[in-house]
Amino acid sequence: MNKSEIITAIAELHPQLTHKQVKQLTDKLFLSLGQALSSGRRIEVRGFGSFSLKPRKAGMVRNPRHGTTLKSGPRHVVYFRAGQELAKRVDFKND
Repeated sequence: MNKSEIITAIAELHPQLTHKQVKQLTDKLFLSLGQALSSGRRIEVRGFGSFSLKPRKAGMVRNPRHGTTLKSGPRHVVYFRAGQELAKRVDFKND
């Protein structure tokens, strides 16, 4: 599911809102999430999961396209951990 599909789904659930209003709302939501992560804060959505930053040490990284290795400085990567409810929904059994 991409961003435009999310906007369409929300607009269908809430017909009192225009498509433009839903787009503005989702843009602000994703902007706020990005700003919170970039400032080092943890984001937790109950029942869905949590986003946080994990530090990575400096080291050598490989560019698979060119086969070259480069030095990489210390950095942070976004880490997502699924909540219990989401994990249960995704881990269905085909009985």
